[in-house]
Amino acid sequence: MVFQSSITNNNSYIYDKMELIFTHQVGFDQLKNEQFDFFLAASGYENRCSYLIDSIEINADNKIVIAFEDKKDLLYREKNDNRFRDEGFEFIEESESDTGKINRVLDAICNSSGCSGRIRILVDYSCMSKLWYAGILKYFISNEPRIDHLELFFSYTSAVFSEPLDSPARQILAAPRGLLKANIKSKKPRAVILGLGYEKYLTSTVIEKLNYHSLFAFYSDPAFDSRYADRVTRNNKKILGSLPDDHIYKYPVTDLKKTDDLLTSLTMKLRLDYHVSILPAGPKPFTLSALLLAARYPDIEVWTIDTGYSPAAYNRNPTGEPMVCKLLFSNDEDLFL
Repeated sequence: MVFQSSITNNNSYIYDKMELIFTHQVGFDQLKNEQFDFFLAASGYENRCSYLIDSIEINADNKIVIAFEDKKDLLYREKNDNRFRDEGFEFIEESESDTGKINRVLDAICNSSGCSGRIRILVDYSCMSKLWYAGILKYFISNEPRIDHLELFFSYTSAVFSEPLDSPARQILAAPRGLLKANIKSKKPRAVILGLGYEKYLTSTVIEKLNYHSLFAFYSDPAFDSRYADRVTRNNKKILGSLPDDHIYKYPVTDLKKTDDLLTSLTMKLRLDYHVSILPAGPKPFTLSALLLAARYPDIEVWTIDTGYSPAAYNRNPTGEPMVCKLLFSNDEDLFL
């Protein structure tokens, strides 16, 4: 286990910050044939938390589950904890709004004496908080880990459609903060790209308090379920109705490349005249696409906002094959030119 590994290393070699060399979507079947050094999963109250390990055998030398500090008696939480425990996972508990313990795990992984060359990590982010999987990516682009190359796989299991629950109107309690970078100083006017979800999270009241010059919206259509796109347009009617047609983008949520192409194309055009911030509230694969874009370009921000809103406790039953995105990081990008 990682916490039993030695994290002392007398090697005086100076490592550079890692660069994101490429990202691409890979087939779920590829996970069956891979040997991972580390596997990071999450245990919460959703039924789909253990879907990946229930579906295939993951070959990993070290298995770590990040367990939410709260809601330990809710829905499927006890069942999930027991399932991960039976599979030999090492547990750490973390607040959904913190990444301190996750960072210490990643420090231990990257400083262990057996991981000085190439390491391979699988992350099942299906049930992770947004801050958790953003924090994992942020760690590798912000630090100088003692590794040469990193292959990082992000796996996402979609959920059976369920109706969004009604919730009261919300307002921003504090200025937006960065999931990946924030408050970059720029003399350019700001363009904000919204990633819309099907709950009334990004309300008109919230949007009005964002400091922007130009506003764009993305939502998934086609989605995992056709009813999802209908609810997105219904619950974001005021926002969508306030935008010209050429400021509204539909993306195919199951196709990471097409989603990335749409988001990258718009952002590259906007950044010529604007400082671009992305505020994702929709499906997690879109948030991951936004994070990966910001990882490649230092002037792009990805935001989250605090409305004092605790999301409704939905059970999410798994459906379909997980979507897998493979990332390659290296501290020597010349090897891949």
